[in-house]
Amino acid sequence: MIRSGVGWGLLAALVSPVAASAADVTTVRTESFPRPPYSGATYYVYERAGQTICTKLAVCNKFDQCETSYVPGAFRAPEDTATGEPYGTTPAVPIAPASLAKHVCLTRFGLVQR
Repeated sequence: MIRSGVGWGLLAALVSPVAASAADVTTVRTESFPRPPYSGATYYVYERAGQTICTKLAVCNKFDQCETSYVPGAFRAPEDTATGEPYGTTPAVPIAPASLAKHVCLTRFGLVQR
């Protein structure tokens, strides 16, 4: 009986740090919207612990010439809000800790150290 109590305590001690570090994982996902004429807007949504921490917006024309802007927190331009749901999305993908400093959206607002 004592052994099983020690086993559960050990298991809880091993699982706790993993659960705590899962909240520190930064993910990125995309949402795409059409922009007439012949252009599109792609939002790169950075999230941590279920909260949007930064948004990168790239508006590109048919020649792949893009204008990029960065906004802290959640953001969607009025013309894309009026469009409704995005026509394309990607699932959230974790960013490796070693790669975090390569993302301008995160470094610009002090969300990671360079």
